[in-house]
Amino acid sequence: MSKSLDTIYALSTPTGRSAIAIIRISGKNSYKTLKKISSIKKIYPNKATLSLLKFENKPIDQVVINYFKKPKSFTGEEMVEINCHGSLAVISKISKTLDLLGLRLAEPGEFTKRALLNNKLDLIQTESLADLINAETDKQRSLAISNLSGKLSLFIKEINTELGFILAKVEALIDFSEEDLPKNTNKNILEQKKNIVNKINKELKKSKISKPIRDGFLISVVGKPNTGKSSFVNLISNKEISIVTSLPGTTTDNISSVLDIDGYKCTFIDTAGLRKHKNKIEEMGIKKTKELMLVTDLSLVFLKKNEVDLYRNIKNKILIRSKFDKRKNKTSNKKIIDVSSVTGYGIKRVLSLTKQKLTKKQKNEPVFSRERHIMTMKKVVLELKSIKQSDSLDVQAFKYREALRLSMDINQRFDIEDILDIVFKDFCIGK
Repeated sequence: MSKSLDTIYALSTPTGRSAIAIIRISGKNSYKTLKKISSIKKIYPNKATLSLLKFENKPIDQVVINYFKKPKSFTGEEMVEINCHGSLAVISKISKTLDLLGLRLAEPGEFTKRALLNNKLDLIQTESLADLINAETDKQRSLAISNLSGKLSLFIKEINTELGFILAKVEALIDFSEEDLPKNTNKNILEQKKNIVNKINKELKKSKISKPIRDGFLISVVGKPNTGKSSFVNLISNKEISIVTSLPGTTTDNISSVLDIDGYKCTFIDTAGLRKHKNKIEEMGIKKTKELMLVTDLSLVFLKKNEVDLYRNIKNKILIRSKFDKRKNKTSNKKIIDVSSVTGYGIKRVLSLTKQKLTKKQKNEPVFSRERHIMTMKKVVLELKSIKQSDSLDVQAFKYREALRLSMDINQRFDIEDILDIVFKDFCIGK
């Protein structure tokens, strides 16, 4: 028997003691199961109802029940939500009761997978829902909710419609090439193709910020020993994550701290001080620092004096001199920012400049949020750009058909088990 025919259940709130917990049930036996354990004689759809849960005439808990009749539910199936008290004992008892009644514990993301297969969500919205659940910053939330609301799906639909119209025109030229057709028809088609390419490229350009929004930025904090790197990381983290002493070489491994800067996830990595190493462990730490500087999005370079030339090969950097509370005198070099991790002087300026160097101002959120979307649409653009006026109509039709197929793949639901596996591995049980 197919798993999709099972009636499933899962705890949809975090495990642990809480005031309220929500247990979801979905499948053809949802209503029948509810009738077996509820004290309510008649249960109305879409109406919250107070009820006593019981099994074998023994009370379990007083709960609030929501029943959603097929197809007007999240999954498109008969569905029940039980709002019970959030003690481990209550959750465990309800779960065991549902097991005894023949229900199966849902797999990770199975509720959402059923919503996808029952046309309640499309694939893009499903991915966006996973992104929304995993959002750590406001920018991640904003990008996810935009596509969950259908922004990307609408864009892809428009592109597919336009490609479909062009393909129909090309095939008409093939079928009626001997008859009277409007002049410059083929030229007009190529102009329409150019407009589609420009529309996609415009969104691809905006989407350069999508990956950083989803994955965050990596920022290395580098410099010689005792230049204030660890004190800076401790201050912006609002806790001591790095050891701070007057002895050089106390940081021998990379220590990271995650910060939300105006909605952007930024991971600051405190690194080993750059100097001639004194031992094998320090040597390994310095090697890691040099490797990290090559792959991070930005380096905060802490200077001892004015050794700017030592870091000339670092492309994206901010030059900093710390311990301003002790030095008092400002640095003459305008490219260097004075800071103090004791008084907080200059810290806001560093964080503001960090965001400025990592991001570009955009009026609108990017449409493409995942690498899969971006790579697919780049293939569509390449296919469209390969179409020349000198190509035969058969060749043009073939290439338009291929571009349309690629574009439609972004939101296909079937014959994509490899994609579905990737999508749903990010979901928690109960969603």
